[in-house]
Amino acid sequence: MKGSFQATLRERMRHTSFLALCIGLIFSITFMIPHGSGVMRAIIINPDTYEQANNASWSAISISFIMGFFLPLIGAAFLRNSIQLDRDNGTMDLFITTKFSRLKYILGKFFSNVCIMLIFLVLIFIFSAVETLLKYHLVGFNLIQFTLPFLILLPGLVFVSAITLFTEVLPGLRGRIGTIVLVIFLTVLYASETSYQTSTSYLQRLFNISGSNYLITNIKQSIAQTSNQGLTLLKIIGSTSTNYTGKKQLVFLPLQLTTGDLLNMLTLILLSFMFVFLASLFLEHSPIKKTRINLARRNTALFASEKLSVIYTPLKLLIRSVPSYWILLIIGLWLWNFSASDYNFIHLTFPLLFLAALPLFAELGTAEVKENVYQWLGSVSKAQKKHSFKESITGILLSLFLIVPSINKVSVSVLIALIFWAIQLPLFAQIIGRFANSKQLFQVILIVFFYLYLNGAPLLPFNESNVAMLGIIYLVIAIVCLIALRFNLQNINNALNKQ
Repeated sequence: MKGSFQATLRERMRHTSFLALCIGLIFSITFMIPHGSGVMRAIIINPDTYEQANNASWSAISISFIMGFFLPLIGAAFLRNSIQLDRDNGTMDLFITTKFSRLKYILGKFFSNVCIMLIFLVLIFIFSAVETLLKYHLVGFNLIQFTLPFLILLPGLVFVSAITLFTEVLPGLRGRIGTIVLVIFLTVLYASETSYQTSTSYLQRLFNISGSNYLITNIKQSIAQTSNQGLTLLKIIGSTSTNYTGKKQLVFLPLQLTTGDLLNMLTLILLSFMFVFLASLFLEHSPIKKTRINLARRNTALFASEKLSVIYTPLKLLIRSVPSYWILLIIGLWLWNFSASDYNFIHLTFPLLFLAALPLFAELGTAEVKENVYQWLGSVSKAQKKHSFKESITGILLSLFLIVPSINKVSVSVLIALIFWAIQLPLFAQIIGRFANSKQLFQVILIVFFYLYLNGAPLLPFNESNVAMLGIIYLVIAIVCLIALRFNLQNINNALNKQ
């Protein structure tokens, strides 16, 4: 069990996706911290009676409400290949041919999943506390009230850690279909728990993986203490149509869990261990036939072909490592940008769109270097420069495509500066990817960029007062990147490494 736990945990944590997900969760807290003013609000409660988000007690309630939905889904998608990792590298075939404890193997996988989910939850808790203290300066901050909404998420995270393993050993649910089915199941389960107008059944209280029932009860108790009014309106992610006329202050009480609530939590954890035991029984007894694809060989063939168009080859290589559902997510966000209000476009949908497209931009300049295809192109006359040109054009077209919804939302001067920003972004990604030979550096840079922007830094040219200066800066960056690509930065980097 110890070996299975350590090997799985190390394999998870060394992947770029784990680091990117941790940074993304930390970054997302900026969206979830409640705001007392502005169009977007993380949570809305009786806005005709109470002033919204005017004290620190709102933070934990808001963040745990939203994370109660997203964190199980993120965990289900991220943890779903715990056993598949061993199937892909052949370790499972070796285990099957020997006498090994299936229960200990599955328990090691389960505890590694729980550990990963705990890392996510601890990061969210720490940075939520930091941002809350920075925003409210201890006004209305109660450590017990702040901590309990995060602790009630633990049983649900343990359950998700177990159910992902169970579905991964069931025939027919081992691949992407199983992930989709699991995500749909968790979404339906969450939707059935979050009604504040009707009483919940025993099963809904038992499978309360999001903790929303406890939070809704706490909100009702806090309202009852401050006024004679009941809970008349509860919204997660507020809209511009709501009238915010309330003047009273609402301070949330610490969660008061009953004996029944604690028993439900304990029962859910025990059910999780039951699913772990069942997973050990359903684990395959013979190797699963699978088809392996040599990505490096396939990509080399794509690069070597002279009949492919200027855009087709780089575009295919750009999206080859991104799941199809992620492409659909980007398209959905792109369409959302057209209908978003000007404020939401600038402060929410536009940053989300480019953050969603981050895996695509991170591929620029990186994939061919990591697979030694770019070095192979060096043996063909001018092949490297031709490929750099094709990749640059593809990245620029992708970036320009993403800013199309801004055409009818900004002035001409802002649009021109935004075009310069969109042009330099893929060129800069190409430079960073080829020079650093890693996707992580550009991912971190772009995440920090949008984090600073959403916290007030004037980094995007949406403000007329600094549009000229930002436009010139991004134009200069684009020109410098083009010159660096023209003189083949990879050769410079190789020369520096030799020295």
